[in-house]
Amino acid sequence: MTPVEREKLNRFHIALMVFNTQSGAVLFTLPRLTAHDFGTNGWLMILPMFVLVTLNIMLISAVYRMGRGQSIFDILSASLPRFLLIPLYVLLWGLFSMIGCLVIKQYALIYQMLIFPATSDLILKIFVDVLVVLYITKGIYTMSKANVIFSLLLLLQIPLIVLFVQEFDLSRLTPFLFKEGADMYQGLNNLYGAFLGYELCLFLFPYAEKNKKWLKYIHLGNGITLFVYLLVSIMAYGFFGHYALVHSSFPILDMYAYLRFPFIERIQNFLFSLFLFSIVQTAGMYYWSGQEALGQVFPKIPWKVLVFVSMVATLPVGIIPKTLIVVEAWFKYFTYVQIGVAFGFPLLLILLLLVQRRLKKHA
Repeated sequence: MTPVEREKLNRFHIALMVFNTQSGAVLFTLPRLTAHDFGTNGWLMILPMFVLVTLNIMLISAVYRMGRGQSIFDILSASLPRFLLIPLYVLLWGLFSMIGCLVIKQYALIYQMLIFPATSDLILKIFVDVLVVLYITKGIYTMSKANVIFSLLLLLQIPLIVLFVQEFDLSRLTPFLFKEGADMYQGLNNLYGAFLGYELCLFLFPYAEKNKKWLKYIHLGNGITLFVYLLVSIMAYGFFGHYALVHSSFPILDMYAYLRFPFIERIQNFLFSLFLFSIVQTAGMYYWSGQEALGQVFPKIPWKVLVFVSMVATLPVGIIPKTLIVVEAWFKYFTYVQIGVAFGFPLLLILLLLVQRRLKKHA
């Protein structure tokens, strides 16, 4: 996909893309994950995870600065032979496409359980797949603009927190830190996975402004995610308490169930339906990044065809998991690989840029 020279991504749009790609169905389970894995006041672990993510974003910024805005594919092709690059590109395509597939599958299973128990999860998944394909094929610039609306639909739910203030009790937070946690190591993996999505900014280099100012907006998007995660988690801990959170599959949806409006019933179903737009953005960014990598392997095939191929290729795999437990188990293993890519890929690019710089000095 060739970048359009006359149009560049708005830096604020990039911030919202980072935020909405990070956020997703994990928002509904985050308080339970922190309570189960870290124990009492497990929400505090969100802060060190944010710091670690910030350091990772600084690595990505270093790649852009050292490469002077070069595409990551230009950096790689200038240093490595094609027979080494093809497996790398296929690996990136497979990883990102599978994550996009699992994001949609997870949402479809939750939606089926809450709203359409008699409908096949496969039908729901295919419906979302179609929306994602239509979304991606509009191009990254249109995606960034549409995501502004998607993000607002998500952020406009924040004022609902006010309705839970009366039920919030500080005593439910308890004075104890990280007591009765089940698995600290797995919790670190789960919690870091909740922040992933920012690493896709590596693929935005050719589409962003030709200056370094937009890099700060990756941090802004990550900061918005931190604010939302902390707000939701602290409110859930004060609303339910540690023990109730551990035994609640979807604490935020359970909180929504306490709301009563005269003009709508089961508002939690309506609000969860709005999260479809966040899922479309998250899955869309992963599939878009996957086709960017696959396009380097098959440069003559139109990029829209590659998007369709990616979706079709992952569809059979998406049929296999039938329960949320299985999907979460798959996510766990893919998160390990994704974290490795998030840190390892920028480090590889920095190393190649340093080698290129040294070779130029000796030329």
